Amino acid sequence: MKKLISLAAVAIVGVLLALVLIPSKAAAPAFTLPDLQGRTVSNADLQGKVSFINFWFPSCPGCVTEMPKVIKMAKDYQGKNFQVLGIAEPIDQIESVQQYVRDYGLPFRVMYDGDKTIGKAFGTQVYPTSFLIGKNGEILKTFVGEPDFAALYRQIDQELEK
Repeated sequence: MKKLISLAAVAIVGVLLALVLIPSKAAAPAFTLPDLQGRTVSNADLQGKVSFINFWFPSCPGCVTEMPKVIKMAKDYQGKNFQVLGIAEPIDQIESVQQYVRDYGLPFRVMYDGDKTIGKAFGTQVYPTSFLIGKNGEILKTFVGEPDFAALYRQIDQELEK
């Protein structure tokens, strides 16, 4: 009987340690921002979808290099439970962002973070920075710079299967 109680106590301690030591996935910061068409985008738009949030600006060399791949990804997953959200940081004027969106036909919602509130909430410091968000609004992965898109596609596929 003592062995059984000891084993139960060890198991309980093990579970408690695992809960403390294994990091849980953080929720995406709360945000509300109008897109370039004036429609509000917020955390509520993340629920039930796998989301890729890309922080960028038009004069950023790395952002411009990765953008065709982000556009392709948005098109590849069109009609699936996936979305791309672009959040342009105010390094460039909003008119430059609007012109870029028109010139390159970005097939996803784009917001302008005029006072960097959303970028600060997500902790962005360099660009491009992107976040893969799960269906429950949790941050699954952070990408500083261009992601490995083949690996990203695999992760998106896995999340969509859940």
